Amino acid sequence: MFNLGITMDGFRSTSTELRSRVTFVILLLALFVRLCVNEESSDSGKCVYQSDTDNSEIKISCGQGSVITIMDEEGNVLLSGETGLVVDHPIVLNVTRSSISSLNDEAHKATKKLSEASKLLRKVREDLSAQIHTVINLTTLLQQGDDEIKKDLLTLRHQELASPLLREAIIAALQNQYNFLRMGLLSQNTQMNELIRTTMRLTTSIMKTSRGARGVGEILDLRADVMNETLFNITKLMPGGFEHGAFFGEKTVFCPQELKKISKKGTSVIAGVEQGSVMIDSHTPDKIWVMYSYININEVIEYNSLNSLKFELVDKTHTLPFSCVGTGQVIYKKNLYCQKMFTNKIVKYSLESSRRLAERQLDLVGVHDTFPYQSGKNTDLDFAVDEKGLWLIYATNSSRGNIEISKLNEDDLSFTSTWVTEIKKKSVGNAFMICGVLYAIDAFDKSPTYIKYVYDTNKAKGWVLEPGIIPFSNSVSGDYARVYSLDYSPASQALYSWNNGRIEIYPVSFSADSEP
Repeated sequence: MFNLGITMDGFRSTSTELRSRVTFVILLLALFVRLCVNEESSDSGKCVYQSDTDNSEIKISCGQGSVITIMDEEGNVLLSGETGLVVDHPIVLNVTRSSISSLNDEAHKATKKLSEASKLLRKVREDLSAQIHTVINLTTLLQQGDDEIKKDLLTLRHQELASPLLREAIIAALQNQYNFLRMGLLSQNTQMNELIRTTMRLTTSIMKTSRGARGVGEILDLRADVMNETLFNITKLMPGGFEHGAFFGEKTVFCPQELKKISKKGTSVIAGVEQGSVMIDSHTPDKIWVMYSYININEVIEYNSLNSLKFELVDKTHTLPFSCVGTGQVIYKKNLYCQKMFTNKIVKYSLESSRRLAERQLDLVGVHDTFPYQSGKNTDLDFAVDEKGLWLIYATNSSRGNIEISKLNEDDLSFTSTWVTEIKKKSVGNAFMICGVLYAIDAFDKSPTYIKYVYDTNKAKGWVLEPGIIPFSNSVSGDYARVYSLDYSPASQALYSWNNGRIEIYPVSFSADSEP
């Protein structure tokens, strides 16, 4: 275990506040950590750093107001912020060197297997090509021999065999042709057997290559997980210096992000079922998860990519030991969150271990079309995932049907915080969350529509938007809209909609971004 600790204690502020720059260069892809410290010259307040070899820990002590910058290998600034109050204990960043070393070993083994399988694949392909060429030649020779026998038989029919010598000569010729054809057929049979064996070798090689590729992919996924966890821990070094950040694969997303535009140029895939929900797990963003229908749903269909969904190439079907209801389900960290049918309970179910991890009863929350969106269809409970985690959008009698937003504890499904808005849930088409901000659309069955209402949980403030500020086409084709689910994916920064039997994807842009 390699621990990088930072402590800010032991120094007092002076009238001319010392501002030291501590620069961390973290090369996770190279799988080591390098620390560089640059400080402004000052006799009264230099940074002090100590190396504890027994505990594999580096401690750095600086004055209050230090500026910390984290850069990548090429010097690009990843994170930057000013330290907050002086703390009494070092903040520790944990990087498991043994795990990283193990990842290196596994990646090397997987890459080696992939290389060996690729070489074998090339060799088998060459052998297969040569054997096919041999079979083609044998087939040609057999055809020639067959033609010769036909000529000899024709000669026999048109000639009188007065001479015994001529008869014996013809018989000998036919015998030779027969022997030639017999040997040719045996050779062709041998080559065909070789061809079959080579084809089997080719199949084995392809399987090995595929396994090797999957192995490399799994290692890369693990490396991304280590990087995400490490970068998340890095943010702890800067109390008060940063807003909440989330890390998905190669993308680092920080809040706040203000929604600027929803692209009109979307992608559409025919689902074939009028109602349903499409889900993206930001921690496995390449996969797409689908639940067909809005009632009595006990299957989650897993697709490896958008193309797999287009061609209905199912990777896996997860059968639940219970049924979900509505279209507000989400997948978050490979767990399904949904409302259990015929109840007011919400459920957390692991798709990896196929078991129920948590269940919570919501006594005061409206269910069974008490406070749905405009579409009805049991859309009372709407889960959402954004950069800040897991949310639940709903309404209660105490809120008089106005939308309530609760931040969920992903482990036990308890409410950690709740906000009550000023807009009726039945008056909006659907809603989604971005960086802790709720965006509600005006209508589920109009194309175009627009973002009608915004509520910022970070400021506990909501406001109504005019139709032209953030328009939303609500249909890729622009001809028809009946949107039964609408969710945001922070990994792809896009909206995923279920529009009357079509799955539609709309990229979004933010105030600081270029338009999509």
